[in-house]
Amino acid sequence: MLLATLAMLLMPQDAHANDGQSANHLIHETSPYLLQHAHNPVDWYPWGPEALERAKAENKVIFLSIGYSACHWCHVMEHESFENVEIAAYLNANYICIKVDREERPDLDDLYMQAVQKMTGSGGWPMTVFLTPELKPFYGGTYFPPESRYGRPGFSDIIHRIVDAWGSQSDEIIKSADALADSLQFQMQGDGDCEWPTATDLVALEKKWVGSWGSIYDPTWGGFGAAPKFPAGNALRWMMTSGGAPGQEMAFHTLRKMATGGMYDQLGGGFARYSTDEKWLIPHFEKMLYDQGTLVPAYLDAWRITGDEFYARIARETCDYLLRERRVAEGGFRASTDADSEGEEGLFFVWNPTTIRDALLPRGDDALSKEEQEDLEADLELALRAYGVDDHGNFEHDGNSALTRWSALDAQEESELKGIRQRLLDARNLRVHPGDDDKVLTAWNGLAISALAQAGRMLGDARYTEAAQDAARFLMKHARDQNGRYSRSWRKGKAQHTAVLEDYAYLARGLLDLFQSTGDESWLDEAQSIATIILKEFGDEETHIFWDTDGTDKTLLHRLKSPWDGAIPSPNAVAVESLVMLHAFTQNDKWLQAAHKNLSALMPMFQNNPRGFAATLRALKLAVDEPAVAVVIGTGDDSSLRGWAQRLYAPGQPLRLVVMRAKENAALKLGLFANRTALDGKATLYLCRGKTCQAPVNDPAQL
Repeated sequence: MLLATLAMLLMPQDAHANDGQSANHLIHETSPYLLQHAHNPVDWYPWGPEALERAKAENKVIFLSIGYSACHWCHVMEHESFENVEIAAYLNANYICIKVDREERPDLDDLYMQAVQKMTGSGGWPMTVFLTPELKPFYGGTYFPPESRYGRPGFSDIIHRIVDAWGSQSDEIIKSADALADSLQFQMQGDGDCEWPTATDLVALEKKWVGSWGSIYDPTWGGFGAAPKFPAGNALRWMMTSGGAPGQEMAFHTLRKMATGGMYDQLGGGFARYSTDEKWLIPHFEKMLYDQGTLVPAYLDAWRITGDEFYARIARETCDYLLRERRVAEGGFRASTDADSEGEEGLFFVWNPTTIRDALLPRGDDALSKEEQEDLEADLELALRAYGVDDHGNFEHDGNSALTRWSALDAQEESELKGIRQRLLDARNLRVHPGDDDKVLTAWNGLAISALAQAGRMLGDARYTEAAQDAARFLMKHARDQNGRYSRSWRKGKAQHTAVLEDYAYLARGLLDLFQSTGDESWLDEAQSIATIILKEFGDEETHIFWDTDGTDKTLLHRLKSPWDGAIPSPNAVAVESLVMLHAFTQNDKWLQAAHKNLSALMPMFQNNPRGFAATLRALKLAVDEPAVAVVIGTGDDSSLRGWAQRLYAPGQPLRLVVMRAKENAALKLGLFANRTALDGKATLYLCRGKTCQAPVNDPAQL
């Protein structure tokens, strides 16, 4: 009833505002997003004791704004409302204003996003939430224009009318907020009594899962559901490995359509956050580290299964983008790049015939000989045709285009396009670059480490493996304390915010991929240390499903559990997958027992609603099938492993856990592989499943 009353109160009326001055508390933060707001006239506080205690002491509503630096509409709302001195003055006089970077505090973001979705039926960023002094939400939404328009309440109206409602109906607001807060507390309860599935049960689950995705599949353009379309890298991987022919058809088609549309950066590599249309043509141009970390493995899987070099090329180009543009000193990876530059969305990335001509003809037509002029005109024609650029444009009616690769080229043209692509990229790099969020997030770096380690061993490129190791060393040096606990975020020499489950889970998975790529047991040891922390700090003996947080932050209304996939794989599922892998490597039963309990508790959820549980089903399949582990012991020279790598990762080979170790006669301490070495001076393969091993072989042809 109260929400309906507030909705009536917030219907558009004339806006009012007062003069005021800003006094900002974000100036000492490290988050680029928070620092972007440090000079707003709004008296922003970071989330913390000072702001929360003041709200209680003054009995004021908390205005909570959550966003991130690459968010286009966050910038729009900042410019329209938070830089407006009249709106700011009213906020400062009547609210405690708190600004949160969702990437630093995913726990707060998840909690209050669930509240907004319950209140409005949708969510997004910027997230706008109004809380009681007890931190309980009672009204919220996403972007609001500064003034009322098109039947939508303006932000100025909202803040005035909420103050009026708080003054006259606070008891009713508190009652409604209490009920909403209580509903957030019981998001997931595990059963724990389900029988462990058989291989037959798993096949039935796989078919049900593929069918649920198939019901929303776009057979023309690939992807799932209507626009906007998001890259479902995690689901696509599961479709390829366990979805049978229907799943593979959906996955391969979607991966190709994404990589040939404007969704993919055709010059620099890497994927944008999402496509605004069903064709993957016009992206929302922000680039997130986690998308690269989830899509590279998907394209590697597609290449491994099909042998189609197209998929390997996309994986390579995306890895090269990470190494070229996203690293900080010492090796960590930066979080994101903005969609905007020079105040315009996509300006850095779009082209028209004139700008392409200028890039390809830098000296001007008059400075060229006739032969040079003809060659460059031919290059221009090829570039326009290959990248789908014409005078009409495809982006926002200004003649500019997002580049695509929809046109088929012959082998000679593809070869010529490589040089053209580099020249266009060089020219683009002279433009004003989009904003860059250079904080290093443990979770997202874990995804990047995993992707690069997989790319290094599957594509045979040591640069990727070394970059993954550099990032892991960076986190262990800068984000880990003396007790082995990690921080969520690092920037400019300062690590802060307590790591959450996704930080530990994704990093453990990345370290296990590094162990497979290098055979260096220090990565395995650290993964086991992290797994121990997960079980101790995030475990729940009652339901066996991991908490999202470690419970140390008492300002959170509730500890949540989020076992379903979102833009990134479920951290609960990735943690479980890592436990299964640890058992396969070490034969320590405690890891598998914890994984079994967790998966059994989740069975009712993904049986009833399988679509959101791709990562969980992948972990379940790994546990049910009992993965084969192939360990290759080299003779001290990486070249001794190349033949095995080519064989083990050849298209069509079954998926195994593979450990490549180059050190000559260096015995592993690893479970069934303890004390085994290279035989007869040749790299030697040991292959085991569970407690059963085959005879060692030192000829790749014998696999």
